[in-house]
Amino acid sequence: MKNKNSVIAYWTLLSVVALVGLAAIALRVFQGMSVTNLTSLIPWGLWVAFYIYFIGLSAGSFLISTMIYVFDIKRFEPIGRIALFSAFVALSAGLVFILLDLGHMERFWTVFINRSSTSVLEWEIHFYNLYLAILLSELWLLMRRDLIRRSAQPGLVGLVCRLLTFGSKDLSDESAANDMRMVKILGMLGVPVAIGVHGGTGAIFAVVKARPYWYTGLFPLIFIVSALASGGALLTFLYAYFGHKDEQHTSLVVALGKMVGGFLALDLVFMGSELLVGFYGGIPDHVAVYRAMMFGPFWYVFWVGQLLVGALIPLTLIFNKYTGKISGWVGAASALIVLGIVGVRLNIVIPPFTVPLMPGVDTAYPLARFAAFEFKDWYLAAFTVAIVVFLLAAGLLIRHLSQLPTRPVERWLARAAGLVVMLGFLMMGLRFLGVGTPVTASIMGVPAKLPLFFGGVLRANDPSFYSPSALEWLSSMGVIALAVMGFSLGWLLLPLQEEHPSEPSTTPPSPFHFKSSYKSGYKSGNGEMGTQANGESL
Repeated sequence: MKNKNSVIAYWTLLSVVALVGLAAIALRVFQGMSVTNLTSLIPWGLWVAFYIYFIGLSAGSFLISTMIYVFDIKRFEPIGRIALFSAFVALSAGLVFILLDLGHMERFWTVFINRSSTSVLEWEIHFYNLYLAILLSELWLLMRRDLIRRSAQPGLVGLVCRLLTFGSKDLSDESAANDMRMVKILGMLGVPVAIGVHGGTGAIFAVVKARPYWYTGLFPLIFIVSALASGGALLTFLYAYFGHKDEQHTSLVVALGKMVGGFLALDLVFMGSELLVGFYGGIPDHVAVYRAMMFGPFWYVFWVGQLLVGALIPLTLIFNKYTGKISGWVGAASALIVLGIVGVRLNIVIPPFTVPLMPGVDTAYPLARFAAFEFKDWYLAAFTVAIVVFLLAAGLLIRHLSQLPTRPVERWLARAAGLVVMLGFLMMGLRFLGVGTPVTASIMGVPAKLPLFFGGVLRANDPSFYSPSALEWLSSMGVIALAVMGFSLGWLLLPLQEEHPSEPSTTPPSPFHFKSSYKSGYKSGNGEMGTQANGESL
């Protein structure tokens, strides 16, 4: 019963966030960009930051998979399919975010007609299409034989697998060898494409010579390295907590953690190089961006989110003699890296826009364009109900997860982290509802409400100050929840870890299947879904 309640809480939590997010997206579609806090001086905001974040997760995950199928690093083979599927889900989420940011979403298709060979974005769009085709083809070839075996099962799993086999029935060793040859060829083609996907995303910023902070040759490389760090961290987290618990599990997680730590350290070296050159060069616009990022209204995104949570704590956990050998700690460190990279993306996108290209342009003309949207009474009532349901489901899930670590200290740390997350969401919700006294400050001599936990309502006429609106955050959380749901369903329904014919699959017939065994867990054919350190299945 305890396990059943936890699974219900998990899906309820995601469903509530997804439904609220879809409602916010619907308001964005019908009311346009007026639901955002974007201004004439800051046309890119939260959605663009999440766009480059998820594209980085996708490219990094794919490049990790090429180590297995192109460079024959067999040690990492257990995460190969997970890497490709994660790359697909992350790419889909990233493209949804950039669609939200388009002023006229219905015109997205015109880019395929109005061609421009000198546009970096034009090339990037073609890279996305080719990358998606390579991803899906490689993933299908890897899963083909397991899909055929599962297609005989009754229920939802069998139906999905029968549809995805596309009529293929060949289980011979010769066909398997041909599949792996094609996977290697596709992987070789995918290496430059994946580099182009995220390096090209960095190039979109790097070619904007009017913004000195972006206009460097190092920027595309920074994007690639941070993609490897974030994508690798995501895979390490997933395999640490949800992968096969065999004799190689801990050693593989530790090896992945060390690799991710190396990529993160290299990313910090690149960032330090950019900071030192920028400050030493003394270019006013360049220095102004650094000051806005490090000492502006959102200083905590850099110091707390990017450096402390996203770098210092994870590196300490990964390279510590004690915690670096325990898969649970390495997985937790990887999760912190995944969260910390969000701060990196926010700092890449927003601070450079806060410095006007021409002195005085932000005050000489009426350029401000703050959100014109306001919550109506029934919006507030519905959102209040959503907050209550969210907190109840989150509390039940956190209570369950905090019991999984075997050591008392780890249990208390897990419980404390969960309570902090719940408190943060509660305060964010109260701010959306206008409850509580906001933090006030003076921006360019004009009083402004600062968003202590994001999404605050602005009371300033300064177009160089940007804070995401409530609708921007809600829609973003909705897209993320849908991505997590999609990955969870894929984990339950697809053979994302290699199966063996001698071990018949006992995959649950639906995502809502429950197993009462508390200690042994259950196998879903692709590993123990949600199996934790003590064998309990989520």
